[in-house]
This record gives sequence, C-alpha cells and structure tokens, in this order.
Amino acid sequence: MINLIKAELFKLKRNRTFWVLMGVVTFIYGLANYLVIIDWWKMYNTGFYNIGLKEYNAMEIVKLPLIFNLIISTLAGFFINIDYTTGTIKNQILSGNERSRIYLAKLIVFSLGSVITAVILPLMTVVLETIFLGHSDIYTSETVMYLLRAFSLYTLIIIAYSSIIMLIASITKESGRTIIITIIMTIILFIIDKALIFKYEIVRTIYENTIFYQIYQAFNSSITSDEIGKNILISLATFIVISFCGSRIFKKQEIK
Repeated sequence: MINLIKAELFKLKRNRTFWVLMGVVTFIYGLANYLVIIDWWKMYNTGFYNIGLKEYNAMEIVKLPLIFNLIISTLAGFFINIDYTTGTIKNQILSGNERSRIYLAKLIVFSLGSVITAVILPLMTVVLETIFLGHSDIYTSETVMYLLRAFSLYTLIIIAYSSIIMLIASITKESGRTIIITIIMTIILFIIDKALIFKYEIVRTIYENTIFYQIYQAFNSSITSDEIGKNILISLATFIVISFCGSRIFKKQEIK
C-alpha cells in the first residue's frame, strides 16, 4: 500500500497539469485578492467581512461549486483518467496489487492534490499578500481561529468532493467526460440552490445535508458547535460512502 502511494505521489509530482493548475490558481487568486486589498474590487456582507477580514473577500469564490469543480475535475481528468489511456492501471493490477488498494492509493494522492490546489494555494496566496502589503494587523486571535475553523471544515469538504470526482472519473475513464459531467452536476446544484430549494421541502432538506450546502456553513461567521459537528459528520460520511462505492465499482470493472 505504501509503495502504491509513493508511486502515485511520484506521478503527481511529474504531472504537468498539476503544476499548470498550481500556477493558474495562484495567479487568479493572487490577482483577485490584490484587487480586493487595494479596494478596487469592493465586496460587503461576506463571512470574511463580518468577522473583520475584508481583505479576504475575494476568497468568497472558493465557495462556488463551478470554481473548485473546474480545478478538481481538471486534475482528475489528467491525473486519474490518463492512467486508463496509458494502461498504467492495468499494469498495476497485473503486478498483483489488490484493486481496492490501487483505488485507495489513487484517491489519497488525488485528494492531496485537490487540497493543495483548491485550499492551500488560495489560502497561502492571500496570507502572503496581506502580510506583504502591510495588513498583518488583521490577524487577531478571533480572526485566526475563524480561518483555522473555516478552512479546516472546507478541507474536509474538498476531500469528500474529491471522492465524488474520483468515482465519476473511474466510471467515465475519459477526461473530457469527467469534466463535462461534473460541470453539468454543478449547474444542477446551482438550479437547486437558486430555484427548487424554496419550492420543495424535501429537496431543501436533502440539499442542506450535503457537502455542497455545508460549504457555506463552514464559512459562516456565527456557527455553533453542533453545526460544526454536523459539517464534519456529513463530510466524513460522504467520503466513506462514496469511496466504498467507488472501490466496489472499480473491483468489477473491465480494465483494458
């Protein structure tokens, strides 16, 4: 298992898409944060603004499913799916490795790549920018605790979401299909969030118990301990259930 993880880490470090994504994400978040910090892009009534971190307002975009989906699905398309086209997965199976271990190793490393590109880079970018531009005074005990809590919950959500993308990528086996399907999924979520959620009680109840709703809860400036527990539980349950389903499907797949 450890050797499989090491092999996946080696492939991730050599994956060009991963490094391109890191560069693109750093540039986009760096520019967005800079425009907010210099007051060119003004935003109000955000979770960051209400806690006293108006310099972080551009980080509101991390909540948007379309944004983090494009990052994670692109990584999946050119990190997970490429193994199907190159025959790497078939070679791993033929070498005597259990399919469940192969799937888990890929999921662990893929989740790590997702967290780096969708969570760590955006956060580190704004932290360094605020300090470099002379706004280090915004870091009080209250704001630091808020950031630790919000981004810890967000990290768990991204890991759970990575398991969903991994499942889709394993089923489609093609990068294009993976990206298209996940984009369609985000459009459906947008419709549910903006339209159907207010019309149907059952839809709202189901939606509020998914990681997609819990993203907004994670960055809420006033969240209770019960809500934090619920957020963690939903993220862990999603990861475990989807990972189990993905592993079972992968075991029965015909790998060419």
